[in-house]
Amino acid sequence: MKEKFVNLFTSHKKLFILIASGIVLGAAILTTVLLYINQHKGTSGTATYREYSATKGNITVGTSESGTAELSQVTVSFPVDATIDSIQVKPGYKVKTGDALLKLNKDSITDGTLDATNKLAQAKLSLEQALADQTNKLQTAQLTYNTSRQNAANAYTQEQLAKSDIQNGITAAQTALKEKQTQLAKYQALQSSFTADYNKLNELKKWRDDAKTNESSYETQLSNFKDQYNKQLSTLDSLNSKVTSTYSAWELAKQGLGDMDEDEAKIEYDEAKDAYSSYSDTISSTVQAEKDLEDKVALYTAEYNNYSTSYDDFNQTFSQKYGNNNTADALADQVSQLQSDVKTAQYNLDKAQKSSTGSMNDAEQKLQSSLIDGSSAQSTYDIAVEQLSQAVQTQQATYDSLKRQLDDVNSAINGDGTITAPCDGVIVAVSYTEGSSFKADAALVTIAKSTDVSMAVSLSEEDITNVAIGQQAQITLTSYENQTFDATVESISTSPARTGSASVTYTVTVKMTDANPPEVYTGMSGEVTFIQKQVKDVLYVPNQAITFDNGVSSVLLKNADGTQTKTTVKTGFSDGRYVEIQSGLKEGDTVLAESAVVK
Repeated sequence: MKEKFVNLFTSHKKLFILIASGIVLGAAILTTVLLYINQHKGTSGTATYREYSATKGNITVGTSESGTAELSQVTVSFPVDATIDSIQVKPGYKVKTGDALLKLNKDSITDGTLDATNKLAQAKLSLEQALADQTNKLQTAQLTYNTSRQNAANAYTQEQLAKSDIQNGITAAQTALKEKQTQLAKYQALQSSFTADYNKLNELKKWRDDAKTNESSYETQLSNFKDQYNKQLSTLDSLNSKVTSTYSAWELAKQGLGDMDEDEAKIEYDEAKDAYSSYSDTISSTVQAEKDLEDKVALYTAEYNNYSTSYDDFNQTFSQKYGNNNTADALADQVSQLQSDVKTAQYNLDKAQKSSTGSMNDAEQKLQSSLIDGSSAQSTYDIAVEQLSQAVQTQQATYDSLKRQLDDVNSAINGDGTITAPCDGVIVAVSYTEGSSFKADAALVTIAKSTDVSMAVSLSEEDITNVAIGQQAQITLTSYENQTFDATVESISTSPARTGSASVTYTVTVKMTDANPPEVYTGMSGEVTFIQKQVKDVLYVPNQAITFDNGVSSVLLKNADGTQTKTTVKTGFSDGRYVEIQSGLKEGDTVLAESAVVK
């Protein structure tokens, strides 16, 4: 459509053939046609444009890799030998937590309960013995430790006091030196950047003032021009109104309405149209001059607003950065004073360090001779504590596991023998048939947890350094086109997944955290994007639609009537293809980007 529109207005012959054929476009479109032809007489080429729509969405920068989905699996077992009466599920069934999976023969269950009870009782005795051993042996280890440490207590205290005093003096001198060095570096950096910042501030002020001067000048010229050519412009508006009214009268006459017959009304319309066209041609330069002045006013108004904002922002930054030291002389004085302070602080630190060497050596020698016996006491005590703690934890875990198993057995006996699903998911495998007997702890049913979706991908050694545990990511699945699902990095392999002469890769696993996860099957293909930066729900356009002039961003906006307007915009984040529009456009606006093809 756009190319047809351009060809229409670059060919006078085609335009007049259409008008002669009776296609009346209306007064507003006719005015646009005539002005466009006037403005483009004599041109040898016309630029072509691609249209883009201002769209709302997310802009994301990150690294993407493909992979396949995995679901974590849960195995359902039973702690004693038993026989299966009935099975309620098959592979592929979807289950919820608590849904019945299979039903056991209660008589077959009771045969193994005595053994389970005896194992639990034995585990309880072992746990109680481990707790008693821990208490007694910890007391013995603590007594040995205290005795060994007491022998070295006096020498250690003296050594610590001496070292503390010496170190405090050195630390104070180091702190004072570091503070002065930090301040000196800060003011030297300010001194280096001052001239450029000061010149930039004055340059922004000049640009702002020049834009204001130009704006005022063209506003005055436009006002004077309208006063000077008011009669001509008013006459053109009157002739345009005449065309509209005679056309309406002609339309009524064709329907047998109104005070005139069709031929008379047609003659009046043609005369009004000819009068308008003739006068429009006569004052076309006046109309163009008015438009040029209006464009100049709009341009310099936009420039003034942008430069004013830039100047105010940079002036505030300048004031915060330099504070009271906002002149070159003031900064030079401050740097000179701090250079002297640094020299003094360095002298004080050197003095403290040299005088401490002898005293530190004496204190260290006295301490080492007294702590030889006591040094091994700490490691011995720590090992004893760890071993006793591990023994208790092992016995506690054994007891807790047996207790849960016995509870499961009693629950099955006291109920109807039904084994239920421990989680939501999809049945992956049923290992036995109805009437089958199984051994204790055998895998009866395997369930893939539908809410526990992960995907493992391989990242190159160049990309792996940009990924961390807990980092935000997104998963896309081929089965769910144009949808993204939130995820986080769950694990990163420190061993390479693939090595070669040219590449090394590492396996990274991400876990889906989306509040509304889709229905996923193991092996579904997809892609993981590791988010480095993202802005959400923002307005954006392609980068090629943006132009820059003296630090001002703008777009070519296509109006509803097909005309084009250069519009100033404020841009934000970009991913290299799209750029965020913070102000100047609204969702659905059409912007133009010049094509490389010229017709």
